Amino acid sequence: MLNGFRKFILILGSTLFCGTIGLGQKTLDDYIRAGFSNNPVLKDLDNQVKDNSTDSLISHAGFQPQISLNGYMMYAPVVDGYGYSNVITNGQNLTGTLNVSQDIFNKKTRDAEYEKFGIRNKSLQNDRQISRNELQKEITAQYLNACSAYLETLFNKEMLETLQEEEKILQQLVEAGSFRQTDYLSFRLAMGTLDRQLKDLRIRYRNELFSLNILCGLPDTTEYGLELPVLEEVRHPENGKSPLFQRFALDSLKIENEKTILDRKYKPTLSWFSDAGLVNNLPKYIYQNFGLSIGMSLNLPVYDGNQRKLNFSKLKTSEETRKNYESYFRLQYDLQIRQLNADLEKTRQIITDTEDQIKLASTLTEQNKILLNAGSISVTDYILSLKNLLEAKQVLTHYQVHALQIVNELNYWKQ
Repeated sequence: MLNGFRKFILILGSTLFCGTIGLGQKTLDDYIRAGFSNNPVLKDLDNQVKDNSTDSLISHAGFQPQISLNGYMMYAPVVDGYGYSNVITNGQNLTGTLNVSQDIFNKKTRDAEYEKFGIRNKSLQNDRQISRNELQKEITAQYLNACSAYLETLFNKEMLETLQEEEKILQQLVEAGSFRQTDYLSFRLAMGTLDRQLKDLRIRYRNELFSLNILCGLPDTTEYGLELPVLEEVRHPENGKSPLFQRFALDSLKIENEKTILDRKYKPTLSWFSDAGLVNNLPKYIYQNFGLSIGMSLNLPVYDGNQRKLNFSKLKTSEETRKNYESYFRLQYDLQIRQLNADLEKTRQIITDTEDQIKLASTLTEQNKILLNAGSISVTDYILSLKNLLEAKQVLTHYQVHALQIVNELNYWKQ
């Protein structure tokens, strides 16, 4: 029944609405693709992923041998016995060395640093997926709003054209004396009311469509025909695989990694260093003062004012906060899913009931049309049957769109 209704809408839209809406047509997928392509948040997250990869390379470079070239020249004159002590300064000094240094036996520290960037990369990718899903939900919701306005406009246009056709027949019946002039005026009044409603709906549709374009970053001002999309309910992902829950797992990994990095700061560090070059204070012996040196240094933290314990305490509090947020979100998630499923079931039942009403209203309207043309019923009765049919179709569209909005919301939560 729903597929037949969509086909009816598409045929009706192509034949009745070409005068007010551009001949082109866009689908929901067209708008979603444009939204993904133009959204600055997604572009920002892409750039953050690139920056994180660069930061990882920078960190890796920091663990490689660090090489520097140093030069130093000094002259301390002594005039009439006044000046720096030659015992200290040697009077002059010329130094030029190539220095190399590197921390060694630091594999666990390096692994912890690399893990930090790996976790951050997964977190950014997860945030990007959540942002994509949120944007898709917003675009879909706005598309459905615009589609609802479009379909209501079609219904009103259909009814107005039906009245316009009947007006010609009714005018002949009035001239033949089968109807009173007041009935004809009432008919014209109903047409005027429907025409004003149609104009209001066209304004509403235009505003909804432009809001959709703004959301998708589209400068297009063309008014396109829209089609009710087919939204399939997605299945629940495997336990813990949803991006909405993955962020909590990644936050936990981040806290554990911070603990490891903090702990490594209090481990002994061993480095080697070497230099080669020139160190001289007497220019005439400069050729004899080229040399090299090599050595090792050890750093062992002893006391830092209890900072280590305090920092671990902060990380413990962060983990407790993370667990509280996750627990609350799981409760919120379960309640939201149950509520949306119940709402969807009731809405689908209303759609079925409304479709039955439309069948009856359509049959009644057709019979009243025949009776009106024969002069057997009043204009008021015919207009009332048309109004009931229009309202039933509008109610059906409203609940069809509402059902799709619920599915859209469910798919976001079940991503």
